[in-house]
Amino acid sequence: MDRLLENDTILKILSLVVGLILWVGVMSTNSQAAADRPFGPIPLEYQPPSKSSLTVMSLNPNTVTVELRGSVQKINGTSPHSIAAFVDMQGLTHSGTYTLPVRVSVPTGTSFVSVVPSKVTVVIDRLGSRRMNLDLAPSGSPAPGYELKSLTANTKTATLSGPTSELNKVRKVVAEVPVGGRNASFQEQVVLLPLNADDRTVQKVQVSPAMVSASATIKKRPPQKSAGVVAKLTGHPAAGYTVTNIVVRPATVTITGSQSAISPVNVIYTVPINVSGDTGSVSAAVPLVFPSGVSGLRKQDVSVSVTIAKTG
Repeated sequence: MDRLLENDTILKILSLVVGLILWVGVMSTNSQAAADRPFGPIPLEYQPPSKSSLTVMSLNPNTVTVELRGSVQKINGTSPHSIAAFVDMQGLTHSGTYTLPVRVSVPTGTSFVSVVPSKVTVVIDRLGSRRMNLDLAPSGSPAPGYELKSLTANTKTATLSGPTSELNKVRKVVAEVPVGGRNASFQEQVVLLPLNADDRTVQKVQVSPAMVSASATIKKRPPQKSAGVVAKLTGHPAAGYTVTNIVVRPATVTITGSQSAISPVNVIYTVPINVSGDTGSVSAAVPLVFPSGVSGLRKQDVSVSVTIAKTG
């Protein structure tokens, strides 16, 4: 035995074996030691209100951090996906804002320590519906030389459904009809959008039907030209007074009609303005009188200012 102990190689082997035994013992002890560790963010799940007329508007915050306790080996082997955090809303019966506790389910072999935050804010709203007229809005302009004459849809109203607070934001239901570059009439399915006062889509509102069939009538634009506007006066100012100036705004208008009808027309007259016996200036908004077969590109009155002053 003494000879064996005097052998360096044997001593080194014995030392290695003893060290290995001690290391295994320490590791076994450490693996059984308890440890705490936070896991997160864990997404919050929820059980909605049992009343079908209620809906969840928001859950704030929507994630939590969960702290678990267990052996080092078990904690190190735990995945955040094996932890469930949820809020029970089934007992809620009215719309409103609530503060509710967070419940946690943990993996076998671990124990729950804490959850942060322990409570969350929940907003509940009541579902509703309403009917609204729909509008068709042209998007773009027809091809040069063509104009949009009319837009129609196969239905005039739509049913909106969703949370009451969101329904109250809707000011109109609009479908955009793409007419850009078109040179012929067409029919197309278009999407209905619920818009708020800023013309932005209200996201949580559903529209039924979601789409409508829109018909656009596009015609070749008739010839057009610009014509001057002339104020027509009747009567005479009072004795000793005279008309010194006439101003018409706008001074020109765009007229349309067949080529043969608009060709000879260079001026358009207003309806007669009576200045009989006037001693002061006269201002009026008056319509125009168009020759047969001629019309204005748009309906409009013109502003006429007649300056009357003493003679001499």
